[in-house]
Amino acid sequence: MTKTPIIEVVDGCKMYSKSRNDAVVFEHLNLSIQQGEFVALMGPSGSGKTTLLHSIGGLEKLTSGQILIGGQQIDHFNERQLARLRSQTIGFIFQFYNLMPMLNAAGNIELPLMLTKLGQKERRRRVDEAAEMVGIRHRLKHRPNELSGGEQQRVAIARALVSDPPILLCDEPTGDLDRATATEVMKILQLLGKELGKSIVMVTHDPSAADYADQTYTFNKGEISKMDRAA
Repeated sequence: MTKTPIIEVVDGCKMYSKSRNDAVVFEHLNLSIQQGEFVALMGPSGSGKTTLLHSIGGLEKLTSGQILIGGQQIDHFNERQLARLRSQTIGFIFQFYNLMPMLNAAGNIELPLMLTKLGQKERRRRVDEAAEMVGIRHRLKHRPNELSGGEQQRVAIARALVSDPPILLCDEPTGDLDRATATEVMKILQLLGKELGKSIVMVTHDPSAADYADQTYTFNKGEISKMDRAA
């Protein structure tokens, strides 16, 4: 019996209108990602990889084609349905962390849960659990300006995990980190896929980061191709 992919892009096309011309980002793009698979997307700036990531996350809409998340076609979701998808199914991790400076680490991690009906005690339990997973629990009372870049990214990962989404979308998660810290973050992401079965899609320019993925796809002039891995 064939498993249904958790993420599927079918004949995806994205264009932007510029004056009298349409700029094609990508077209006839097909991609299938299984539960627990870690996929890296590589390619030069402007090649379409971040646009694809945002489309999978419901932040942008395709010009044509389909995106299915867990078998559900999201292309025609309204804003309420997309918000529910992002709060329950998808966690986002960004290059520059996007933490709220006035909140401590615990408050930042808790943010996605504030949109739920969970009580304070359950929210706190989940915050502690997510922080423990990424090794940042001892810094929960500190604000972002009191944390290193690596610690801030760990907080951002915990925030993405706190609602226990099956999918994590990562946009250059190591781009602002030194090599040693980037390695620590990539080991955490790899562990989340292997141990917890999270499906991870990561945009990166860093071949060292892509090495942690199960599969790497490259973008070039609007086309996507799978990279062969050395045996």
